[in-house]
Amino acid sequence: MSAQQIIFFKKNKIDLDNENIEITATDLVATDNGQDYVDFMRNRNLTSAWMTTGSTDAANTQLDIVLSDSEDVSEIVLVGVNLKAYTIKYHNGITFVDFSTPINVSGNTATTKRHSFNAVTSDQFRIIITGTMVANDDKQIKQLIFTEYLLTGQLNGFPIIKLPTLSANKRINKMLSGKANVVESIGSFSCDLNVANWRDDDDLTLVEELYFGRAPALLWLCGGDETQFSSVRIGYRLEDFFLVRPVDEYQPEWYKGLYATGMKIGMKLEEVVS
Repeated sequence: MSAQQIIFFKKNKIDLDNENIEITATDLVATDNGQDYVDFMRNRNLTSAWMTTGSTDAANTQLDIVLSDSEDVSEIVLVGVNLKAYTIKYHNGITFVDFSTPINVSGNTATTKRHSFNAVTSDQFRIIITGTMVANDDKQIKQLIFTEYLLTGQLNGFPIIKLPTLSANKRINKMLSGKANVVESIGSFSCDLNVANWRDDDDLTLVEELYFGRAPALLWLCGGDETQFSSVRIGYRLEDFFLVRPVDEYQPEWYKGLYATGMKIGMKLEEVVS
């Protein structure tokens, strides 16, 4: 598999800060269908998850996702799952139908699964789970992302990823014993993306959108291919999505001052609340 460059998606259409999203879990077998935990699928946190209790493969567990308004969606990503078999459909105003590329999965072994298709505009989606990787395990989804590319989405250039920082916001206090008391939070992500001579028009337009679109974007550093790295590392895994915005000022400097060349771009990205 060839290396996949960095991808920018629009913010998850069902992100937790969208208060008008309804997710209903139906499971006629489970002692707990996880209804109390459905919002864990949209909180951008890999330490929590939606999960059933006492479900079986034969239960055909169903998740109905209802948005307050119709949204354009061309990408669905399921993160932190143990799902072997499932289908996903969208509502076309009359009934639930397949996407241009039907999502009818069987034999899945991936814990993060991305589905791409021709964009649809809908306010309802349905997931039916018919099997788990270990037969009759309870179903689990850590994050559920409905989105689309930010403009062209995937970069053509190869920015240098500088100063990638997964901060735990550590607070260290010295005790009377001389030992340290360390308090950590879930933390946040930041990095710089630098290109000395960026000539690609689509990429530069995407950079401008990041600065002037006045909206955060989902950053996927691995670009859907974690095998391009020598080992699988935190921050570059398939499950690592970060909602970011540039925190520096846009400085479109022509390379060596020559207008016929590309631009020297340095972009500071930080994870944001919303």
